[in-house]
Amino acid sequence: MNFNTFADELHIAGCVLSITRTNGGQAYNPVKENCAFLALVNALEGETVRLSEESVRCVGGKGGFGFSDGSMAVPGGYGHFVSYGAGEGFPPGMRLKQSPELAEQGALATPGCVMDGYTIIEIKPFEDSDEPDLVTVLANPDQMSALTLLFNFRTVESDGVYFPAGSACSSVFRLPLAELRSERPRAVIGSADVSVRPGFPANTFFFTVSGKAFKQMLGDADESFLIASAWKRLRERLS
Repeated sequence: MNFNTFADELHIAGCVLSITRTNGGQAYNPVKENCAFLALVNALEGETVRLSEESVRCVGGKGGFGFSDGSMAVPGGYGHFVSYGAGEGFPPGMRLKQSPELAEQGALATPGCVMDGYTIIEIKPFEDSDEPDLVTVLANPDQMSALTLLFNFRTVESDGVYFPAGSACSSVFRLPLAELRSERPRAVIGSADVSVRPGFPANTFFFTVSGKAFKQMLGDADESFLIASAWKRLRERLS
C-alpha cells in the first residue's frame, strides 16, 4: 500500500513526520523560547525543521533530542529538580520521581551517543521517497491500535512497543534513535510529558518507529487486518 492510501485508511494525513540525522546546512528552530519539542507543531503544519544543539534553546531539549549526554545542569542539582526541589532559591521540583537519587539513576541509565556523529536533526512531513532514520505519527487511540498491530504483524513477541516515562523529546528522538542499534528495534509511544501535552491535540500520542519498519508496515498493510471486517467497523469511527 502506498503512503497516501495508508494515510487515508487510518485518517493520519498530515500527522506523519520523517526524522533524519544529517550533517551540514543551516539549523532552523521556529521555537525561540520555551520547549523546543513544540517545533513538531511547525513540522505537522508542513514546514521542514532542522535542529542542532545550538538551535535548541531549552537545556533539557539538548539531551532529549540526543545532542548531548548526561543529566542537564540545573541550579540545585538535576535530581532535586526532577523530584521535590532543592528548597528556597532554587527551581521548584517537577515531582516526576520520588527522590533525587531515583532521578539521577534514571539519567545514568539513559542511552547515549545516539546522534552517531551527526549534528542536525531534520523533521519534515513524510513522503514515499523519504529514507528517514525514524518516522513518527501523531495518533489517537484508535489509530494507535492500528499502528501497534501492524508494527507487530511480522513478530512472534508481543512486547515490541513500549511507552516510556520521561521528556517528550526523549520519547520521540533519543530513545527511538537508541533503538536503531538493536537487532529488533522497538516502537516507542511518546509524549507522556504533562508539560508538553497542552501543545498538541488531546487524546493523541506520538508513535515512533524506524524508517525501515514504517516502510515494512506500508508493505504489509494490504494483507493485514486492515482488510478484515473488524477494522472496517472501527474505520467508520475515524471518518
